[in-house]
Amino acid sequence: MPNADFFFFEASPGLLVGLIVPVVLWAVLLFIGKRVPPVVKIPGMPCGIGGLLSFLLFCFSFEAAWSLWTFGRALGEVIRVAVMDAAFIWPAVKTLIPSLFASFAAVGVLVLLAVGRSPAVLWTSVVLLWVAGPVNDWLESVILGVPFAPGQAFAGVSVFTVVATVYLLFSRRPAFTYGTRGAKKIAAQYAAMVRDAVKADEGGAR
Repeated sequence: MPNADFFFFEASPGLLVGLIVPVVLWAVLLFIGKRVPPVVKIPGMPCGIGGLLSFLLFCFSFEAAWSLWTFGRALGEVIRVAVMDAAFIWPAVKTLIPSLFASFAAVGVLVLLAVGRSPAVLWTSVVLLWVAGPVNDWLESVILGVPFAPGQAFAGVSVFTVVATVYLLFSRRPAFTYGTRGAKKIAAQYAAMVRDAVKADEGGAR
């Protein structure tokens, strides 16, 4: 994500969009997400919105705000071109496709992880994470002729993308929060242990 345009944050309106809005968005979704129960809950196991999952939502809030700002700016340019010369409407509209994909994907990841609770939500979020990054970079390369440079974007093919993907797919908090097969298996084993312990206590009481 960071490039020359990213330093629009230095301007007052940019500072509002780049800092205050993402933080407020993150706080609101965090408030809502903490009130949506996890699919699997076991005493002592991390689950629900918190820890690194909360930090990822924080990062995605900035990505979503940046993507929406980029799309809005591009849309303004398209409207300006359309007003000046209708013959260039379609070439101008084509330039919106990458930013449209990126903004849709970034907002989708943020909302799904915050309020969704299912394995499908987890997998869809990972797919959208890659759409917001490398797929968007590829679209810019094909449509806009921008040299494909993985890793130049905040959510491009970078350490962030890989780490976020590994965390979402293999860490316990996401697994229990969204109810993956592995988490449900652990929950079933825990329930069986509790039942055995209860039976043992009842047998001892007799």
